[in-house]
Amino acid sequence: MLWGTALLTGLVGLYVIVTQCPATCQLSQEDTETLMELHNSYRGQVVPSATYMRKVKWDEKLKILAEGYAVKCMWEPNPDLELLNMGENLFVSNEPLDLNMTMEKWFLEHLDYDYNNNSCQEDRMCGHYTQMVWADSHSVGCAAHRCDTIEGLSFEKVNFLVCNYYPKDKFKDEKPYEEGEWCSKCPDNVPQCDQNLCGKNSAPINHTTPPPPSSLHLIHSTLSLLCQTSSSPT
Repeated sequence: MLWGTALLTGLVGLYVIVTQCPATCQLSQEDTETLMELHNSYRGQVVPSATYMRKVKWDEKLKILAEGYAVKCMWEPNPDLELLNMGENLFVSNEPLDLNMTMEKWFLEHLDYDYNNNSCQEDRMCGHYTQMVWADSHSVGCAAHRCDTIEGLSFEKVNFLVCNYYPKDKFKDEKPYEEGEWCSKCPDNVPQCDQNLCGKNSAPINHTTPPPPSSLHLIHSTLSLLCQTSSSPT
């Protein structure tokens, strides 16, 4: 099932990280590092805490897949990912992409997610959140493209962001992670606990600090749209 909604996006100037998208919209090396760091920072903030949450790393193969799909400018889930056990989050905006705001919007879906019942409030979206914090996901790759038009939408000149994940979430079958003391069940292959995440490297990582989920935002008139895959909660 394809989910979508129109939103007025909010900004807090102190935390804004903007990717400007001219005729072609491509992520810079700094952008990819920001995306990875924000994913990891949010994964380490889940409530309730997680006994095991993998630290994600950037994956060029996932990025290439995302690039190939982004250039198609289609407002629907990539049907090829299901067989590859890959997840996907999509975002499109008629304003320059604000990566910090986009990641925060996905994470804030936790406000509509009930961990105890593993359910999402009726007529709300939680699939971006559950994919973003799926405990077993260890790789992420994203790409952006400037679309003159986008199939399935009546908007022109939009910026399209695609993020792929491996492995994908299985929200319909299980919770995104197990509740308990942070890092208490890190497996032998990723035994080190770094900022509440299980990884191979125990050295400190300088994460980009996202705005607190409870932040109040100044609303502006940017029209943004969110889409999630068929594995999203109903």
